[in-house]
Amino acid sequence: MLRRISIVIGKELTDNLRDRRSTILSLLYPLIGPILLGALIILVTPGLSTPNVSDHVIVAKGSEHAPEFVDFIRTQGSDIVETGIDDIAEAVRKGMHPSILVIPDNFSELQDNERTTEIELIVDTSRLSSIMSISRTMELIDRFNRHLAEQRLVSRNVEPEVAYPLEVNSVNVAASVSIGGIFLNMMAPFLMFTVFIGGVYMAIDTTAGERERGSLEPLLTNPVPRWQFMVGKYLASLTFTALAVLTGVVAYKVIFAVIASMGVDIKVNPPLGDFVLIFLLCVPIMMLAVAIQVIIATVSRSFKETQTLLGLLPLLPSLPGMILVFTPIQTKAWMMMIPTYGQTVLISQIVRGEAPGLANMLLASFTTALCAVFLCWLAAKFYDREQVAFAG
Repeated sequence: MLRRISIVIGKELTDNLRDRRSTILSLLYPLIGPILLGALIILVTPGLSTPNVSDHVIVAKGSEHAPEFVDFIRTQGSDIVETGIDDIAEAVRKGMHPSILVIPDNFSELQDNERTTEIELIVDTSRLSSIMSISRTMELIDRFNRHLAEQRLVSRNVEPEVAYPLEVNSVNVAASVSIGGIFLNMMAPFLMFTVFIGGVYMAIDTTAGERERGSLEPLLTNPVPRWQFMVGKYLASLTFTALAVLTGVVAYKVIFAVIASMGVDIKVNPPLGDFVLIFLLCVPIMMLAVAIQVIIATVSRSFKETQTLLGLLPLLPSLPGMILVFTPIQTKAWMMMIPTYGQTVLISQIVRGEAPGLANMLLASFTTALCAVFLCWLAAKFYDREQVAFAG
């Protein structure tokens, strides 16, 4: 039995390797995710980092009416510059400045009379790159507000601490101090996409392709149980899928190492052992993905129909991962029982530097592998049908 299965595996691998263009493309697809993720981190992360006080510049309209405010901002190490733009709202909307502070003409007069003064900060929160700059501007305005309040309390012989019963000390416990670390969560859905696209061409060609060419029928007439043909084709497709996923995992490790060496403001560069663990977590998903591909290629009526269905298949396991990029969740045991979803959660935890938990990894792997075995049994049943050898 093993000899017959190994012969089928060897035949399918040899046939696929002869098509060099398809083989090369199957190894290039896994590089798309790492390259795209690396480009996002390198190009976008600097714009999402909070600027240092000494590097921050506030763009203002009417700064000449608030000399005390301007002097205070400069004592903090920042700077404030006057803009000559008339339509300041349009300037912010177009991204010419992250924000513009509008100071009223009577600012000094109201301050001298110790009256509340209303100032406007024109912002466009739809621009993600502006949020950090706006945050720094608001911090400096708050510092000045507190500075004035303390001066007025001291002039009345009141301790400033009376006005501030709470002191907030914010502690960031994220593995990455940069908001750009959110992009690391994209690795899991990209990897899921690679799992379901890595060996898809071979899964299509070994069943739907051979059936379309008319070579599947004489193959199945051999005195060999059909399930052994299915297992051989399945293992051949699984080999190419594993090779594609391994290529992708290695590419992610290289990309993260390059980013770390460039000094980009992102603090996560998982060690090699974490990437080995990620690959092992992907193994049950590979088994599941190839089983689904074999079933679809078996029951589809034509090569084109198989291509269409399997072209849409990678989107399903990738979508939950894209949601998790922006929606933090608390890991529950039941999540590990959902194939691909549990692995997506675990891979995201590993990349962020969190401990995924051995019990969760075992539960996710066992559940997914069990589903894969059931689907393989189902694929063997489909191979026993007479219609499997005939197109249409």
